Amino acid sequence: MSMLLSQTSADPGNTLLWGCVLIGATVLLIAMELVIPSGGILAIAAAATLIGSIAAFFMHSPTTGMVALAVIAVVGPLAAWLGWKWWSGTVMAERLVLQTDEGKPDSQRAALLGRIGVAETDLRPIGTVRIDRDRHDALSDHGMIAAGARITVVKVLDNQLKVRPAPAGSPKEHA
Repeated sequence: MSMLLSQTSADPGNTLLWGCVLIGATVLLIAMELVIPSGGILAIAAAATLIGSIAAFFMHSPTTGMVALAVIAVVGPLAAWLGWKWWSGTVMAERLVLQTDEGKPDSQRAALLGRIGVAETDLRPIGTVRIDRDRHDALSDHGMIAAGARITVVKVLDNQLKVRPAPAGSPKEHA
């Protein structure tokens, strides 16, 4: 690339053309990086073409180089942000980005708050409990709970049941 630029330095109009062509190549390489899994090779090539375009503008004239550098510094991030906003609304982006509802509370689990059940496995501090006829993963917030012990659900946080041993006078679990 530098050989091409050095050969064209005699004609200042040619370096201006090369600067514009290399900026176009930069945009194309960045767009390709979004859809082609290259392991960053296309991003490195885009950075190299961007540096080459700035060098071409400076070879045209120092003033053109400074103006191009300022425009790239301002327009580049703005264009990247606008491009990202546009691209994230496309069908391809929705297929590529993992959609999760992990943080949303499960209404069925929220209904288990205060319920009585039985520890099916030892909770050290994580294990399995049975409430009614359903099995649930649970976390003991009161140390180890032996298998077969009666438990009560004290908190439902991030779709996880937190349990502790049921008080001695508590009613039997619901059948």
